[in-house]
Amino acid sequence: MLIEVDKTQLIKAITIADSVVSSKSINTLLTQCLFSITKDTLVITGTDNEIGIKTDIDVVADESGSFTLSGKRLVNLLKEFPDGIIVLEVNGYNVSISSKSGLVKGQYIMVGASAEEYPVIRDFSYTNAIEIEPKTLYEMLSKTVHAAANDSVKPIFNGVYVSSEAEKSLTVVATDSRRLSMMRKDTKGNVTLKEGVIIPLKTVNELLHILNEHDTCLIEFDESRCHVKAGRTEIVSRLIDGQFPDYKQVIPNDYLLKSVVEVKRLKEALNRIKIFTNEPSWRILLKFSSNVLVIEASYPDQGEGREEVPIESDANETVTVGINVQFLLDLLKEIDSYSVVIGVTGIMSPLVLHPEDNKEFLSVIMPIQIRSM
Repeated sequence: MLIEVDKTQLIKAITIADSVVSSKSINTLLTQCLFSITKDTLVITGTDNEIGIKTDIDVVADESGSFTLSGKRLVNLLKEFPDGIIVLEVNGYNVSISSKSGLVKGQYIMVGASAEEYPVIRDFSYTNAIEIEPKTLYEMLSKTVHAAANDSVKPIFNGVYVSSEAEKSLTVVATDSRRLSMMRKDTKGNVTLKEGVIIPLKTVNELLHILNEHDTCLIEFDESRCHVKAGRTEIVSRLIDGQFPDYKQVIPNDYLLKSVVEVKRLKEALNRIKIFTNEPSWRILLKFSSNVLVIEASYPDQGEGREEVPIESDANETVTVGINVQFLLDLLKEIDSYSVVIGVTGIMSPLVLHPEDNKEFLSVIMPIQIRSM
């Protein structure tokens, strides 16, 4: 079987599919990608048996067929070839790689494995899919995923919760039990999502790699899987099994005070004050008054820091809250607005934050006990 394909397009497609493939897998076949040819279309698939990605590109082929190869090794080789058309000649498990330009005179053969034993990612109809603009889904995931846990003993916190509270509306929530971020957006069509689902972090990160490159996106859930189609790329992933906590219970309805502060100025001050904190608590004090936010931190035997940031506040008296400065910085990185609203509910109650011009992007950070620093 002979295949002719553009080098740049081939590298891009392999990189997408191979991103979920682990070189450390016990199953040798799962360290490779599946290459399937049908009617001048090459479909490249990668999987770790938890998440699968397949993407297709146009090629010129003299027949149909399938083979497997190490995607990483093939990309490393292709990067050293001149731009233009690459020729793949498949003979059983052996694949010969050459450049049609004739500028490369060497002979390169890679050895694969049986394509028949490779896990199959079946075609999906997307008949009840949610249609959403890729940039919208990208924004929702990218701005909330920082609040998810990376090493929690509770799997439900190792993902992003997706639900629908109304027709043509989608809500995304992430939490590690110490902080929470959520965003709500409208969708093009009706949302057919009876119950919320939890998408694993690895799947979310893969989605963030592909969403910004396409004009359309379809997403659908069945009992145990998430199916996403963006352009010519599809992702299929297992969902996290478990009951996501009722996040609405941690969002206060009443506030002791509300303050508005410039995001850029607050970030700069927090980055300076962070030097006088330490892991794992990253504890600082926020002292809210009517027109000034005082930020304080101290590190035993290392020093202390104090800075004033101007704010607009309805505070009648000074209120002091202990908070994790890293959590606050993680959130502020995702706020594009000029200013942020900070709602204070009490000394040992959560802080509630949202961009001044967008109440649909809401975050909650739990306080840290105040003691002598």
